[in-house]
Amino acid sequence: MKPGSRALAAAAALATAAAAAAALAGCRGHDEPADAPPAWDKRLPDARELGARRGLVPARGIVHLHSPYSHDACDGAPRDAAGAPNEPCLADLRAALCQTRTDFAALTDHDDTMADEGFATLLSMREADRPLTSGAGEPIASRMTCPDGHAVTFTVGGENELMPIMLERHVAGTVAERHATYNGEDAAAVAAFHAAGGLVWVAHTESKSLALLRAVAPDGIEVYNLHANIDPDIRRDFLGLPPAGAIAAAAAFADTNPGHPEPDLALLAFLEPNRPAIDTWHTLLGEGRHLAATAGSDAHQNAIPITFADGERGDSYRRVLRWFSNIALVADPGDPAGVKAALRAGRLFTAIEVLGSPVGFDVRAQAAARTYELGDVIPRTEAATLLVDLPAVHALDPALPAPEVRARVIRIETPAGAVTELAAGAASPLAVPLPGPGAYRVEVTIVPRHLGPYLGDLGPAMAERELPWLYASPLYVE
Repeated sequence: MKPGSRALAAAAALATAAAAAAALAGCRGHDEPADAPPAWDKRLPDARELGARRGLVPARGIVHLHSPYSHDACDGAPRDAAGAPNEPCLADLRAALCQTRTDFAALTDHDDTMADEGFATLLSMREADRPLTSGAGEPIASRMTCPDGHAVTFTVGGENELMPIMLERHVAGTVAERHATYNGEDAAAVAAFHAAGGLVWVAHTESKSLALLRAVAPDGIEVYNLHANIDPDIRRDFLGLPPAGAIAAAAAFADTNPGHPEPDLALLAFLEPNRPAIDTWHTLLGEGRHLAATAGSDAHQNAIPITFADGERGDSYRRVLRWFSNIALVADPGDPAGVKAALRAGRLFTAIEVLGSPVGFDVRAQAAARTYELGDVIPRTEAATLLVDLPAVHALDPALPAPEVRARVIRIETPAGAVTELAAGAASPLAVPLPGPGAYRVEVTIVPRHLGPYLGDLGPAMAERELPWLYASPLYVE
């Protein structure tokens, strides 16, 4: 099934369950909480507030995002009868990127209809946007300036069997040949995407075979995908989870009555590690491959067209982009070439930001001669220690319960492929000597007790689970 068809198939079930839950909620008794928590912030902080390190600053990005140039976006109506893009839906997307202070938006539209359009058209420039051009003067990206002065860089990509990102031009050929290439899943397609200036990612890793991933040797993969956590078929067939579990749990957040939970926290109802994708990542790392990892928002604004208590639809672009981000470490957040280089090198981490924006998180390896960053290769002859500074929740109100944060350092040994937890704990910095060849990655979990007061009459139980917060791409000893 094409990715877009899968998304639309899940949409009706999500909307139906949310409507039923909203109706049932109206029959329950609700009481206003005695002590309301501080006002919920629907925005995200500027990524620079997460902390610079060694000349590198954080740049917040969305990698896997659909615009009206995907056939299934905007409730399946991305264009009007005359073929013009759905401007209100596009306006929602643009506003969401500003509200979440996203620095780079790596659009990944389906070949239907992005392959039919001129490349510059896919940048969806409006108002005072300006193109960013190649040396030959051709547009390769665009820059939108938000009302508060924040700048967002748009790039073009696609999502079909593979997910090319940050293309600088269309792949070569006629429109029909472009469609065929964008739907490709072999080395020739990868070469075409690289030739067009892009990187090659794989979305929905949970459903991709190791044979495919070995054959295409992507630059990066998704280790978490939102639709995979929600879609009943994917949950059943690939994640081993109850098919309707996410829909049933999240539907409670459609409640609009007094005492309702904060709608943005709906992700807490179904957030789970995507174990098959992580296991695949480990297997490929154990084979000596270098693979960056991202989380895929897969936002289409096409699943829950029901107004929640905050006045927004359940799957608004703003809400979904508020949930999680990919943080690239760059010299200049406004330089698309630098962002692309960081993604290619794996100098990034993913952050589930609805659990809190992570301030001060830092992973590096210290040796006598130098400091190594995420994605770097450390010679096996050099004694090095991995250092992890645990993050704190940005602007955490002291009146809220304190979260519990823990880091894990995981070694994927090469060439044996053994996966070992080298260290875990809440100490910061966490210092771990690197024992030999392999890929070393860090993940951070959180028990988000500070969110319990925002769950209203659902009670705080959802905030008592240990949840994935950060996944950092590896460093390598070779």
